[in-house]
Amino acid sequence: MKLNIDDILLSRRVRQNHALEHATITILSRMIPDLSVSARSFANGFIVFGDVDLTLLRQATDEALHRLQAGEAELAIHPNCGTNIVVGVSLVTLGTLLGMASSHTRVRAASAAASSIAGLMAARPLGEYVQRHFTTLPDLKGVRVTDISRRKFFGLTTVEVRTVQE
Repeated sequence: MKLNIDDILLSRRVRQNHALEHATITILSRMIPDLSVSARSFANGFIVFGDVDLTLLRQATDEALHRLQAGEAELAIHPNCGTNIVVGVSLVTLGTLLGMASSHTRVRAASAAASSIAGLMAARPLGEYVQRHFTTLPDLKGVRVTDISRRKFFGLTTVEVRTVQE
């Protein structure tokens, strides 16, 4: 999969594919309860890092696409999304930096700890907000899956799911 500037800037297509990726992984996880994969979205699809059955992945992708197109927008939000991790780390870092601004050692340590805990507690709901409004787009009208293919590279299996917008 070729990287382009749209992949970096969270274009409409990246956000759509991110929504489809989340919905696909959610549905696939119900089919395979002990599923252990990660994924990354791009402008022309997404890559699943892990060895998954292509037939099951195709079924999950087709169902995800159909359900998102039918209006099940919540499938676009995933609790284990990297967005939640980035938001959490950012909040904890910010909280720690703000806590360290005090000139009193005890206040500094207590403020840093309290701010970090608050950041951790806010990470998931705020991360899901960021997913909902900035990193995913469940409006998949005209999107279709064109190809699903497996690749092995140095013992790592990836599956590429390609999409187009018509």
